[in-house]
Amino acid sequence: MFVGDLGRPDLLESAAGFAGKADPSAHRLYQTVRKFMAWPDYLQVWPAHGAGSACGKALGAVPQSTVGYEKMFNASVLAAKTEQGFVDFILDAQPEPPLYFARMKRDNKVGPKVLGGVPTPRELSVDDLKKVVEKKAMVIDTRPWAAFKQGHLPGALHLPLNNTFNTDAGSLIGEHDVIHLIIEPSRVDEAVRDLIRVGLDRFCGWYDAGKLDAFVAAGGTLVPTAEVTVSDARVLLDTTKPFVLDVRRKTEFAEGHIAGATNIAHTRLLSRLAEVPKDRPILVNCRSGARSARACSLLQRHGYEVTNLAGGMLAWEAAKVPVEH
Repeated sequence: MFVGDLGRPDLLESAAGFAGKADPSAHRLYQTVRKFMAWPDYLQVWPAHGAGSACGKALGAVPQSTVGYEKMFNASVLAAKTEQGFVDFILDAQPEPPLYFARMKRDNKVGPKVLGGVPTPRELSVDDLKKVVEKKAMVIDTRPWAAFKQGHLPGALHLPLNNTFNTDAGSLIGEHDVIHLIIEPSRVDEAVRDLIRVGLDRFCGWYDAGKLDAFVAAGGTLVPTAEVTVSDARVLLDTTKPFVLDVRRKTEFAEGHIAGATNIAHTRLLSRLAEVPKDRPILVNCRSGARSARACSLLQRHGYEVTNLAGGMLAWEAAKVPVEH
């Protein structure tokens, strides 16, 4: 029970790959809701997750509720008038589960690795950073997009340290990757704690994000990521015919998208790279340009020629360009 929603019953199937589990789990959840309806209204509800979590469709942001309030206003509870109606509602339009949810299901069952404490990666030197590039090691660059697109280490992922950092990192990085951070020194511990909570606990070191000019001065190379406005994107669509990749959720995509676009949510992209052609340039968009920026960095790391659509679909619609439904 969450504020405004219920835990989703599809994750064993959609995230962990156990076919045929979603429907029977939804039926069991319905029986649980019927029992919940008999509980006294004064009981407090302290949800384990809040707004923004992918564990439901519409989790509320308030920290606590009551059984009585949820009976009156929880959309999933209100859908439980009939069993099949509830099952249809609870399984429809659930957000694509981040890739790390499969690991989460495993670790919740068998137990996570025992770390013995919070890892403390070391500070990297310029020479260390050169070796990182040579090895094509995993690099998380936490700088803002404006700085990242101007120039970043080859193969680095653009993952700003914000409220989606955990979900993005857990979806774009494998659990066995050894991580190197480009980051403000004061935020190293914050990033490490966020990462270990999504099962990413292999660290080598960190480099001060404000000192990349020293890396360049020592002969290091930074690479840019291309970005275009809506007007320039329309020219590309008419000339170079790029593969248009929309990395929003499928529910967003259904509301309107660039004609001919393919939809793969950015939280699932790493597992579906084979669906993205390497013989064509890729134009990537999302709602505002943020998720597509993360996706561009992942695609660049894997050898794709990518361009980000600045402002995403918000800019596209503001320019009065037609969309496809």
